[in-house]
Amino acid sequence: MYVVTDTHPWVWFLTASPNLSNKSKSALSDPSNIIIIPSIVMMEIRYLYEKKRIKLTFEKVLIQVETAENILLYPLDISVVTNSPINLDIHDAIIVGTAIQAAKEFGQKVLLITKDKDIMEADIVPVMW
Repeated sequence: MYVVTDTHPWVWFLTASPNLSNKSKSALSDPSNIIIIPSIVMMEIRYLYEKKRIKLTFEKVLIQVETAENILLYPLDISVVTNSPINLDIHDAIIVGTAIQAAKEFGQKVLLITKDKDIMEADIVPVMW
């Protein structure tokens, strides 16, 4: 299964936070799943750490992304931009656009792990929480 993760579930997974749902934790823990990390998620983590809103360092996350065999860092390119919905804020739109483009690229359903109300209510991509 391919899953795209939003920023908050990825941070919660890496910090073993109880805020992460069991279903999401299971999906992110399963080594047979391909975890797609949108580049905007990495930017948000770096920003949140620098602003002291999270304790998880960007460097620690980057090491995890670079060393895990089932993690794919997905670039923000023109295909993601083209597929990003304009009815969401820019960060959410990029994450949803990444899920849409990944589904097209891999030719199968891609789930987006998020608790974001706006993304869930937009009902553009399949969401797991």
